[in-house]
Amino acid sequence: MLHLLIVTIALLVTAPVMANTPTPAEHPMTEIEQQLKNKKAKEAKLKTDLKNIKNELSTQRKKLISIAKDISRNEKNLVELEKNIADKQAEQQQIEERFKEDKKSISDLVLALERIRRIPPEAIISRPDSPLKTAQSTMLLQSILPRVHKRAEKLKTDLEKLNSILESLEKDKKQALGISKDLKSNQKKLSSLLSNRENIYARTEKDIAKEQAALTQISLQARNLKDLVKKIEEKQAKEKKRKKSNSKNNLNKKTTPTSTPIPKAGQAQLPVSGTIFVGYGKTDDIGAVSQGLKIKTRPNALITAPMGGVVDYAGKFKGYGQIIILKHQKGYHSLIAGLTKIDTVVGRAVAAGEPIGKMSGSKNADTGQVLYYELRYKGQPINPSKKIYGLK
Repeated sequence: MLHLLIVTIALLVTAPVMANTPTPAEHPMTEIEQQLKNKKAKEAKLKTDLKNIKNELSTQRKKLISIAKDISRNEKNLVELEKNIADKQAEQQQIEERFKEDKKSISDLVLALERIRRIPPEAIISRPDSPLKTAQSTMLLQSILPRVHKRAEKLKTDLEKLNSILESLEKDKKQALGISKDLKSNQKKLSSLLSNRENIYARTEKDIAKEQAALTQISLQARNLKDLVKKIEEKQAKEKKRKKSNSKNNLNKKTTPTSTPIPKAGQAQLPVSGTIFVGYGKTDDIGAVSQGLKIKTRPNALITAPMGGVVDYAGKFKGYGQIIILKHQKGYHSLIAGLTKIDTVVGRAVAAGEPIGKMSGSKNADTGQVLYYELRYKGQPINPSKKIYGLK
């Protein structure tokens, strides 16, 4: 009994001490494992987000290229229709001028014949030289009448042709009006798609302002387009070398726009719908041999990438105004000048046919809007038709 009492007292004395004993801390490895788990989850989420962005961008790009094709087709049809309308209006004016001249000539002849008809036969006989003059007048009238008849027939033909032209003009104008409505609708859709594209890019593109500033400085130093391309390539080579060196040293370096992979060229095409009025190797309006193509376009014409590539330069350059330089695979570069609005930025990858800018909206009665397109291979200008049409 005494033994039991002693044990009970011992337990009562030691109980508070046991209650105040601290709980062992969590093992350090457990905390590290949780951090690694969180990091992996974050990386997985980032990869998923990036994949979703790429898919979203791919969808937007396909829509943009599709609507750009519709717009280019609309613009091409309008260019052809407007040319037909202008030609027909010129022909209409010529016919109307001939109509006026022929009508006046025939009226004068008919009036002369009417006067002769009104002269009484006895008046003709009473004149001293009447037999000879009468014979001469008869012969003259016989020679004139077929000509009068021929001109009357020509007048009739011209009149029929004029009516046909007027009907055709009315038809062309109605068709042009319908295409113009489609074009405006497509341009509205394009504007919305471009806005969506920019919102997507805003989530991924960084350091664009810094890169653009560096390229602006290069453009001020470059003497000409060839020199500009050369300096840009030198800059990119330095960036690539520096990035490679940083990678070896395990440095965390932000990706610059120059690291964008160059997409496939795709089907080569003209960057705008219009009429080529100065071809490659031809003499231009100032007497110089053209190293590219000069294309007359409609106001607000859409500019698209002639081939898939990466934007090396976008902005003003000397006397060329706003220009875009695209780097393509296998040593090709596209130089596009004369556009008013640029819808792309340096370092961005674009697919063939993807919208990159627009022409001016103002109308020039003499020259229209003119886009200059130059294709270079390893720094030297070549005929774009070799890539577009497969010519040698």
